[in-house]
Amino acid sequence: MKQADSENKTELLENITEVIRKYDRFAVFSHEEPDGDAIGSQIAITTALRELGKEVVSLRVDPAPPALEFLNRDRAIRPYDPRRDDDLIRETQVTIIVDCCDYFRMGELAEVVKNSPSLKINIDHHRDNAFFGDLNYVRFIAGGAAELLFELITALGVPVTGTIAEAIYVGMSTDTVGFRYIDPEGSMLKVIGELIKGGIDVEDLQEKIYCNQPDDYLENLAALLQTVTYEENGALAWFTMFKSDYLSFYQRELASEALKLLLSVKRVRAALMLHQERAGIEVWLRSKKDVNVGRAAFRIGGGGHHTASGALIQGKTMEEGILETLRSVRMEMKG
Repeated sequence: MKQADSENKTELLENITEVIRKYDRFAVFSHEEPDGDAIGSQIAITTALRELGKEVVSLRVDPAPPALEFLNRDRAIRPYDPRRDDDLIRETQVTIIVDCCDYFRMGELAEVVKNSPSLKINIDHHRDNAFFGDLNYVRFIAGGAAELLFELITALGVPVTGTIAEAIYVGMSTDTVGFRYIDPEGSMLKVIGELIKGGIDVEDLQEKIYCNQPDDYLENLAALLQTVTYEENGALAWFTMFKSDYLSFYQRELASEALKLLLSVKRVRAALMLHQERAGIEVWLRSKKDVNVGRAAFRIGGGGHHTASGALIQGKTMEEGILETLRSVRMEMKG
């Protein structure tokens, strides 16, 4: 399947907006273990659909992280209850799934959503996207799914202001590690400009996203950094998180900050995090410009940006996953 680019982007948006205008009953979902892009994207499109007068069921198995609960102040998303919601999902005319590479990433919701007879719209930016929708609006270099939602909501003629603008900003900011990774076409910068025109308070949002850690945050971060293994004369740094079904938003924040701090050290050229979870081994790869971790991730079944990427290794032990990941990154460091 072909991703949304300059050749087919307009046509895809027209097809999706035509479907949205035609139908009345919608369901909206994202992936389990929510991050800022998942929450922001889901809230943005849910709010936009309701402003169009649509009936929307927007559900999560995992709650919005406390740091992002302010986005859900209008209760755009509610907790999933199978006894109450499975029939609603099956009766939906259109299902929109955002920031999610495939059904399995939806966790407990996967089967009921997959088996729903509704028309499926898949909006995502991950390189391992399975193009599982009836309509697929997927672009790999986007600043998170939230950037793609900005394009769709704009095409629908819904004003990108208030909660919608805040949600899109949060999604883009968190998925690019505070806009550290900017797409080569500069589309993200244009979107940010439009969000500012829409009235967002950037300083307030930055404080809400990044300055609300608990009192023991620095202690936990220091403890995590003590577990780092250094190789290649200190140029390659990696660590693992403890085995669990999934990482909480707080644990993901710790891991993300640890990777950022490791790369702040001059000798470190690439930094990795691996976590054994229910679906497989989750791998985060970050690097400086001379190491293409996007290519390293692709080699192990994932993908992403040149200096920020990820993968999910399935069917292997943690030890095998570590060896496979390190081997792939070393190829880029030596190449």
